[in-house]
Amino acid sequence: KNFFSEKQSSDLDIELPEHCTDQTYLSTLSYWLKRINEEGGDYDLVFYQAGVDIIADDRLGRMALTSKGVQKRNELIYNWADEREIPLVLTMGGGYPKKDWEPILEAHSNVYFSAFQYLAGAM
Repeated sequence: KNFFSEKQSSDLDIELPEHCTDQTYLSTLSYWLKRINEEGGDYDLVFYQAGVDIIADDRLGRMALTSKGVQKRNELIYNWADEREIPLVLTMGGGYPKKDWEPILEAHSNVYFSAFQYLAGAM
């Protein structure tokens, strides 16, 4: 139910419940990253669309992640790509304010700030 337009199909579609919490989201992500590793495959590049419409303060998203949950999601993705030495392209994704822009802008900026911190620590 987290689609406000017609849902498109891809190679891997993972359904998550409405009002999904940090625990559900992160355990699902961890499971699928592990499964992708187990199935193998050569990956030249990862495009990471780091949407923040998953936070509870989002107007259109129907999930309920906290800022800490989004931070953990980012770390999981950064670590996964880094451990496999796969280049990562980070792009902005959804994030739509209700009335107050601050939670959405903070969530977007934290995606890039955490990427910077990760890269600074890896160098």
